[in-house]
Amino acid sequence: MKNSLLAIIILFSTFAFGQEDSAETPKIGVKIPKGETVVLKGVAVKFMEVVEDSRCPEGVNCIWAGRAIVKAKVTANGKSEEKLLTFGEVRPGEEKNTNLYSSSAFSINGLTLNPYPTSESTGKDKGYVLLICEEKNN
Repeated sequence: MKNSLLAIIILFSTFAFGQEDSAETPKIGVKIPKGETVVLKGVAVKFMEVVEDSRCPEGVNCIWAGRAIVKAKVTANGKSEEKLLTFGEVRPGEEKNTNLYSSSAFSINGLTLNPYPTSESTGKDKGYVLLICEEKNN
C-alpha cells in the first residue's frame, strides 16, 4: 500500500513540475496573393510585387542562402505607404525588415513569402503568396 501511494505521489509531482515551461503562442498567418489586398484591424495591406527572389532552392547547395524582397502598400488612418520586406539573409550594411505597420496596441509583420523555390520551379510563374500576422504589443 505504501509503495503504490509513493508511486502515485511521484507520478502527480512530475505533472506539476512539468508545467513550469511556458509555450510560445503560435502565430496565425493571413495569406495575401500577389496583387490582392487584405484588411487587418482597419489596416489595408496590398501585396504589390516580388522585387527579388534569390533564395537558394530546396535540395540545392548554395554559397549564399539568398533572400526575398517584397513590396507592399500599407494604408492606415487615411495614409498610404509602400514598404519593402526582406526575408532571408541581408547583405552587409542592409537592414532586415519584416514590419508593415506598428501602433501602440499591435503590429502587422511579414512572416514569409511562399512558395519557397525548388530546383524544378526555377523560372516558372510561382503564384506568390505573402504571409503576414498581427501581433499584440506589450
